[in-house]
Amino acid sequence: MSLRRPPRHADPLRTAADLAPVWRELIIAPTFIDRSLWLLFIDYEKRPTGPLMTIEDLPDGPYDVPLTDLVGICRDILDGPGGGGSVAMLITRSGVGPWHIGDRAWARFLVNAAHDIGGIVWPVYRAHSDVLEVVELTVPVRDQQRA
Repeated sequence: MSLRRPPRHADPLRTAADLAPVWRELIIAPTFIDRSLWLLFIDYEKRPTGPLMTIEDLPDGPYDVPLTDLVGICRDILDGPGGGGSVAMLITRSGVGPWHIGDRAWARFLVNAAHDIGGIVWPVYRAHSDVLEVVELTVPVRDQQRA
């Protein structure tokens, strides 16, 4: 895991489209070594603040990762001194080509986490060597199953 401070942008992030250039600036390297989760904390004014947390060397799928652990880490930061605001998430992996079952599993996991964290729910992004895009799931998977 690594922590760093993201660049401070003057303009607030108003839409999902505003978030894409921020991610592009942060993931400068076009190739990724392993699967990583990026957590970008955003203040009440909707500006990237800090920390930028990167969790590296993740497994192909989130099958042994408790959702409550990720939600707890994010809530601890958001609820702590100087915290508040929201969190945006990006999952990256090495390679190119179409998204596979592990990518889709991480997408579902992160969309559920974003909704459980609460507050502003930013779209989850995913990236590999060729692509940076929004995950198309907008409703938590468990809510889709109940509908």
